[in-house]
Amino acid sequence: MLTDLKLSIFVVHYSKLIKRKELLTQIFTENSIDVVWITEEYADLLQWEPHQKKKILGISEKKLGMDLGINSRSLVVNRKRARIQGLILYCRSFFSKNNSYTTGSLPPKKTLPKAWLEVQRMHLTALRKGVNSKNDWILILEDDAIPSKDAFLKIQKIIQTVRPQNKWISLNAGAGLTRTSSDPKPDSNDLFRVRPAATRCAVSYLVSNDLATKIMFELDRLGLPDWLPIDLVYQALLRKTRAHAFWQEPPVFEQGSESGQYPSKFELIRNPSKARK
Repeated sequence: MLTDLKLSIFVVHYSKLIKRKELLTQIFTENSIDVVWITEEYADLLQWEPHQKKKILGISEKKLGMDLGINSRSLVVNRKRARIQGLILYCRSFFSKNNSYTTGSLPPKKTLPKAWLEVQRMHLTALRKGVNSKNDWILILEDDAIPSKDAFLKIQKIIQTVRPQNKWISLNAGAGLTRTSSDPKPDSNDLFRVRPAATRCAVSYLVSNDLATKIMFELDRLGLPDWLPIDLVYQALLRKTRAHAFWQEPPVFEQGSESGQYPSKFELIRNPSKARK
């Protein structure tokens, strides 16, 4: 089982969301899987200097905006065409005062709500603990990640057959992002490489320990932006570290709060009476 492999597993979990923990605990128990639960109590344990630099985690606003724009355009055209369009807009931005050519996909530079900041730090706490574990792979799940029946068998196969070097593997569906006609065909693990490196939300992902170490190094060196959600923090750092990013198609995890099985975690935080769902 997974406990016999060099893998650390963490679940980012709001302690109020009791039903979510019950479901995942049952699945983990049935599969003899050991996990570490990261709750909001961990959110203030790791602190970074505020990110004050003009570049976003070492990446220019234009380049990060271009990457996000490519993701958005890949919803309607294939990724190759989306990349070409992104590069054209990126080049055009140097000859125009209209910065929205590439930066229009970036969120406003306003401090995130407390709940978003907690989630950001909970993910990074899990990643730090994964680095310290010295295991080859780190698996991080959000508490609304719903695995397919064979999810952990497929994860077992991935970590047995994929070299753990500079790898980021998204295991969930999210935001409508999927494989396009110009992307490589999925391999025997249902994985295909995404260029430029991109996240597909942060519901469930595998990270090689060496890449996680690089991510932590950059955060310690550059500081943590308080206006970027965790998936966009990762998006910038994947480019900065020149990571090899893969998406799984079909994915083995569904995002319960996106599919409708769970209300949004942020709605539950605002409305504690719903927290048992």
